[in-house]
Amino acid sequence: MTSSNRTVAVVSDGSALADRDTQVEPMLHGYAALIHESTGLPTIVRPLDVGAPQQLWTTLGALPTTVGAVFLPHVTPDRAHMARLAAGDTPVVTEHDTTAIALIAALMTTLTRAGRPLTFSRVVIAGANTMPVLSPLLVIAGIGDITTWNRADAGAFPLHRIATGAHAVIDLAGGLTTAFDPLVQPAVITRDDLRVPLLALPGLLRALAQAPNVTLDVEVYYACALALVMATPPDERLPLGPDRALTRRVADAATQALRQPAQ
Repeated sequence: MTSSNRTVAVVSDGSALADRDTQVEPMLHGYAALIHESTGLPTIVRPLDVGAPQQLWTTLGALPTTVGAVFLPHVTPDRAHMARLAAGDTPVVTEHDTTAIALIAALMTTLTRAGRPLTFSRVVIAGANTMPVLSPLLVIAGIGDITTWNRADAGAFPLHRIATGAHAVIDLAGGLTTAFDPLVQPAVITRDDLRVPLLALPGLLRALAQAPNVTLDVEVYYACALALVMATPPDERLPLGPDRALTRRVADAATQALRQPAQ
């Protein structure tokens, strides 16, 4: 099978959506349209019942052989783990993966423009348990001091105290950074921009679909983050897009990383 007839499957049961009454299928078709428009790859959509978690296992385990990659948005981490096991050798990319890529890119852009070497920077992840892939990405990026904080820590360790002396806070929980002293407030990176999970998505999926039997790991995510940094205009934290030009840039970076021998 050639890479030109590879398909991307867009699959979700909406288990991570706060409102369980949200219709998942229209959202999946929106993602599929973006992926097709940006990459030229055909897509298939598989909306699932949130009340039947076993559907993820059966659906991912019975994908057509033409599927070269899966995008799994709005799914809880435990179900995403099950989906990856069911998919076998077919790589699965989640919304958290692509969001983490963009957040790392925004962080690197912010710290670099502030003249702060990454190795001497202190970064706090607020709500770290909601996005486990972010910490290893920070390590690979070369951040010298990483502190993780979760809502359960607030009683004994308020965030404003933990963030004292930090150069940046990545706020995954939302709204937790408003209590900072404005005179010493660190740079705050959020995922409020709706484009954040979409910027690296088409390019990463394109690379995976064109390179079967590869290992998807944080090194590949880091390569995508660097591509976003290189595409970011002056005075912006992230590039414009997603669009075809950004897709090509990210796909090239991911393809190069996928071809590297395992460490």
